Amino acid sequence: MTAPGSPLPPDHPLARFEPLRRAERILLRAFRHGDIARIGLRRPVEASDDVTVRAAFLAELALHGAGRAQGRRIQLLGAWVLGRLDLGECDVPSSLWFFRCVFDTTPLFDGARVRGALSFPDCELPGLLAERCRIAQDLALNAGCSVASEVRLQQAHIGGDFSATRLTLSGGESPIPGRRSLLADGLQVEGDVRLSEGFDASGEVRFAGARVGGDFIAGRARVSGPLDTGGARRAALVLDRIEVGGDMRLDEGFAAAGLVSLRRAQIGGDLDCTSAAFDRVGDAAWGDGTSLVLDRAHIGGTLRLGQLAAPLLGASFAGTHVKALVDDLSTWGERLVLDGFDYSRFGEGAPLDARFRLAWLERQPASHIGDDFRMQPWRRAIHVLRRMGHGASADDLAVQREQRLRHIGRIGQAVPAAMRWSARAAHLAFGALAGYGWRPQRLVAWSLGVWLLGAALFGFAQQEGALLPAGSAVLAPFSPLAYTLDLLLPLIDLNEKRHWLPATGAAPGSGWSDIVRVAGWVVTLFGWTVTLLAVVSLAGWADRDRKS
Repeated sequence: MTAPGSPLPPDHPLARFEPLRRAERILLRAFRHGDIARIGLRRPVEASDDVTVRAAFLAELALHGAGRAQGRRIQLLGAWVLGRLDLGECDVPSSLWFFRCVFDTTPLFDGARVRGALSFPDCELPGLLAERCRIAQDLALNAGCSVASEVRLQQAHIGGDFSATRLTLSGGESPIPGRRSLLADGLQVEGDVRLSEGFDASGEVRFAGARVGGDFIAGRARVSGPLDTGGARRAALVLDRIEVGGDMRLDEGFAAAGLVSLRRAQIGGDLDCTSAAFDRVGDAAWGDGTSLVLDRAHIGGTLRLGQLAAPLLGASFAGTHVKALVDDLSTWGERLVLDGFDYSRFGEGAPLDARFRLAWLERQPASHIGDDFRMQPWRRAIHVLRRMGHGASADDLAVQREQRLRHIGRIGQAVPAAMRWSARAAHLAFGALAGYGWRPQRLVAWSLGVWLLGAALFGFAQQEGALLPAGSAVLAPFSPLAYTLDLLLPLIDLNEKRHWLPATGAAPGSGWSDIVRVAGWVVTLFGWTVTLLAVVSLAGWADRDRKS
């Protein structure tokens, strides 16, 4: 074998790079022995002869330098890579590990097949092009790695994890409107995706249509969407149609300036957004801005939205399905789209009182609780509360919903316009008497009041001679309570109203007879009304949420 410091044999694949530079000789020696090529201990600040490795030499070594010793990996520390590292459409037989290296030109891995791992911890790169690249093990842009422009991973495949912990995507000195700092649409990752522990991106981060076998972790990440030419903030994190086999975590101080979008996302476990800061710079507060979109997403576990840095503004959950929802007083802002939001229960710690849930539902857009009233969000909240054993809260919500429907004119729409007043009056009376069927105990209180009031009226009228015995039969003394109860109970005959009749003609007290007669009709009508409402309430016929 040729000595490391000697010229390479003329037929050696690397011979065309003679004379080798100092850093290249160190790299070649380390590669042959399976060691780390320690060019320097820190990132180089300039491309001096002592630290420079030509990118073409590096590519040739990666592709053909191993000879018979297949499986050896390149391990380079503290070097300046000069020129473009071009391994596009190439079959790289081993792992590539660059630590604290500086690349002055964007590496190219489009269509490459890397049989091991590809790692750039604490490196400085202008960008990374790896579309359709297949990496058998991990891809690491971590440990303080800095990328000035874009990272492109569309349709790539990673057999292990994608680690971007402490990655900085600066977006360059002069950010381009609409810049995307990380573009990974259609990316497939067999393990985890980690955008955490200080991940910081200036520009849109996209994983649309990506598939992740493990977890997607973006705790303590900061993402800032770009500004368009009009000064409006564009999306910060786009995860539309992503499929995650495990959990997704946007927690522990995750912060986004711009929209976070998970339309049609499929998450097998939990979506944990505890302590997140959506709309970090307040863009959603202007106009009709949106901070979070989960339309038609499916979450197999719990959606956690507690302890947020600021309430969600303009968030949309249309057609979203989750197993459990955990929220709190910090969660909800205004303009919430909840139509089609389906959840099986409220998770541990979520408020279950009617006041909180009513305030939540009333934060929907004005049209959704007005002219274009959306029934589903109310039905779902009422159903879940009732199924969880909080029937009182569910009933309170149902009563509030009926009152709102009457206020917005939805009651009586099926009857002719001239008769709608009667339908609304009946609806108002039903609410006052029986709480629209969810407060049937009110009927007992109303009946007791009418009974006592009627007894007082009829007792006084009898003393004034306005109630007289029917016929000459000897009767028991007049009982105003029994007489009123006989009028009040339509299906029970106590023989009182047949034995005592209002006075007629010029009989003493006949001036009160008309009052007694009208009062009797009112009490009888009230009795029939109470009986009908009791049947309707107990049978659930007035329940809008009753299944057909």
